[in-house]
Order: sequence, then structure tokens, then C-alpha cells
Amino acid sequence: MKVRIFKNLRFSCKKFTHSGDFRAISYEPTSLGSPRNPYRTILRRDYPEPFIALLAFVLGIWLWDHYFSGSDTYAPGTEEIALVKIDRDLRLADAMHGDPAWLKWIAGAEEPALARRHAMEALDKLAKGKAMSEAGLEVRTILQAVDDGLPVAPVLTQTLGSRPPGQFETASKRLRKHDGTWWEAHWVESAELDRKPAEPWHPAYADDLQQIRARAVGARGFVWLTGLAGLLFLPMTLRRTFHAFRARPSGYAAAWPMRLGLVVFLVATLAWIGFTTTLEIGITALPDLPPLAGILLDSAARVLPTVIALALLFRRPSHIVRSLGLNRGFAPGLVFGWTALLMLIDQVLSQTLGASSASEPGGGLSAGDAGLWGLVFAVVSACILAPLSEEILYRGILFQSFRNRMGLLAGAVLSSGIFTILHFYDGYGLASVWIFGVSCAFLYSATGSLAATIALHMLYNSLIKLPEWLVYHAPLG
Repeated sequence: MKVRIFKNLRFSCKKFTHSGDFRAISYEPTSLGSPRNPYRTILRRDYPEPFIALLAFVLGIWLWDHYFSGSDTYAPGTEEIALVKIDRDLRLADAMHGDPAWLKWIAGAEEPALARRHAMEALDKLAKGKAMSEAGLEVRTILQAVDDGLPVAPVLTQTLGSRPPGQFETASKRLRKHDGTWWEAHWVESAELDRKPAEPWHPAYADDLQQIRARAVGARGFVWLTGLAGLLFLPMTLRRTFHAFRARPSGYAAAWPMRLGLVVFLVATLAWIGFTTTLEIGITALPDLPPLAGILLDSAARVLPTVIALALLFRRPSHIVRSLGLNRGFAPGLVFGWTALLMLIDQVLSQTLGASSASEPGGGLSAGDAGLWGLVFAVVSACILAPLSEEILYRGILFQSFRNRMGLLAGAVLSSGIFTILHFYDGYGLASVWIFGVSCAFLYSATGSLAATIALHMLYNSLIKLPEWLVYHAPLG
């Protein structure tokens, strides 16, 4: 009977004042009388402060454990992904050694000596965190020998002993099949003085260097072209953002008390933490999980907090679309304008914070992005589902609730701060995430369209993840 009654109701929502006072929101019965309005019930819920404090305390313990646990060790697999990054960075540096400085800057290539120094710093972090194996020690030894201008093969033998029988032939074959690494090439080249390789490998290795160079220049050059195109929309973007401070929110979402939005966010986030923790335990127990199953499980973890939050606030999908502005335009001019502005700000951050930040040895890369299945995973997880779910939760619900009580600027700053601390990056990364969150809040306020902030988030993540995959994870050959 309740379902039938609900289906015979027509939802109507009138304007709210800027202060968030409830004016009129009602269900108008078509045939079965006037039931109690569920949205009035949601808005009148009173969450006691001890309950909110308990939720915040539990989340705080989880955050404290991630930020201040005091552990110097790295997660399993950190060395493997660090070696992937080191290998491609070293090869890119060698491939672009003779290119002009401006082209190196566009492609993100370093001078070979600087790339070797950064590689050794990453390996030293692994050694300090007790995460370096014999393979990492071998790479460190070869890097030091090349940096000192010494022959690699004798230094390697003196430091680590003789290589196992057949390793020279195996390494040369790997290089010939485009599976080798920068350090294998230097070792085999040095050892060739005393023996002949099983197969000629130099042409294949040279081809690999040119592939990496072409990918870096092409992919990262496209990112900069996107930023340059966005500069054309920058004046309009700044003008619309200024007008956002005078915007007056209306509708059901404009009546959300800050306490309601905060409780919904905390409940959804804690549910996500519990689900992902259980998921990590299960994946650890099943190391041979098929890639498709991993993508599906990650997708479930991505959308879970958003689904919970929307279920607590809405009763029909159509109400979600209207209240959050998902039915409004993508505002492509503003999206490209904000992309250009964020790229300019990022350059300032990288110059001021990037050099001093204690980055991870893997440089933020993920082993799950390797290969073609890794590309599918990166697109689905980082480029589609993360922008969709995070914008609904952080901007559509959390920021909107804070803005109703504190105004645009304070709401954007505070909600973006919460958004930031749930991303575990170094100082530069955290500053970048916070500025991005504030930018999305301004864009949402300027357009009233959550579709626009989702589009900005998708474009921003894609401009990071896709070039990253091409340079570091795409197979060679």
C-alpha cells in the first residue's frame, strides 16, 4: 500500500531563501490523500552532538593511523612499481638527452645525471624502509657505477659477486624482445666486452627509447595544448566565478542543515572504510584474482559511499538529478577555463612544494595500471567512477550543506579540506588536491551544475592518468 501511495504523489519544490529557511516543499496527492512528506522528515532529523562526535572520532582514528602510524615500511609491491618508474624515467632521460630544453620540459624529461640521482634517492628510501630486495640493490649498484663513470660489469661482480650462469644470455634476449630495462642494457653492454650476446639487442633497445620519447612528447604535449586552449576561456571563467559569490541557492538541497550533510558524509565514508578494509583482506587472500573481478570490486568500492549518501537524502532518482543539477549543461567553456587555471597553479606548487615534498619511491604509480587491463582499470576507476562518486559526495552533498550554513568561501574551504585529508599524498599532492576541491566548489556554485564539476574532474584525472599509462605502463615493442 505504501508503494502505491508513493507512486500517486507528485513532487513539487519551491524556492528556498538564501539563509536556507524552508519555504515550501510538498507532495500533492493525485488520488489517495496527503501522506506525510518524507523530505520534511529528513530535514527535521535531529542528530545529537555525541553521535556526530563519535562518527568523527572513528574517522579520526583511521586518518591518524594512515598519517601518523610511525611505520617506516612500505606496502608490498612498492619496490616493483618503483623500479618500473625508475626504468622509464632513465630511458626517457637518455632518449631526450640531445633535445632542446623546452621540449624536455613539455615531455617531463630530466637530464640523465639528474634522473640517476632521483632514482638513487628513491632506492635509498626503499632501503631505509626495509623494502629493497637484491634486485633493487643490483640496480643501485649499476646506477652508482654509471654515475661514477666506471665499467658496470666489474663493479657489479665486485660488489654482489658473479652473476648466475645464463643471466647474460637471458638479459640480452629480454632486451631483444623489448622486455629489458635500462640497467640490464648497461650491464649487458659492459659485459659484451668479454662475451658475445645471444642475440643482437641494440636496435630493439634504441627503438624502445624512441617509443618512450614519442609517447612522452605526444601525450604530455597534448596536455599542454589542452591547457593553452583553456586560456581562451579564462576571462569568462574568472568573471563567472566572481558572480558565484552572489548566487542564491534554491531547492531542496539549499535547505540541508550542515549537521545533516556532515552526518550523511560520515556514515557513508565509514561504510566505505569498512568495505574497502574487508576487500583488501579478501584480495590479499586471493592473489590470482582475475583482472575483471578486480575492476568490478573496485567499482563497487567507488560507488558505495555515494549510493549510501543518496539513499539517506532522496527517495527518487529524478529528485537527485534535479536537486544536484545533474540535468544541467556541462559548461565546457568553464571546464576548460578551470583546467587551464589549475595547470597554472600546479606549476607554482611544483616549483615551491614539489622539490621539498617527501614523495613515495613509486611516484604515485599503481601496479594495477600495468598492461591493457590496467588501462581499463585506470579509465573506469580514476577517469569515470572516481569523478562521478566524489563530486556527488563532496560537492553535491558536503559542500552544499556547508554553504547553506557558512556561505560559499567557508563552505568551499572546509569541504575541500575534508576532501584533501582523505587523499594520502605528500605536501605538494595535498595542496594540489585542496585547490582542486575549492575550484570544483566554485564551479558548482557558478553554474549550479554538478554535471560541470564531474566533467572537470573527469578531464583533470584523464589528463594525468592516460599520459601516465602511456609513458610508464604501456608495453613496448
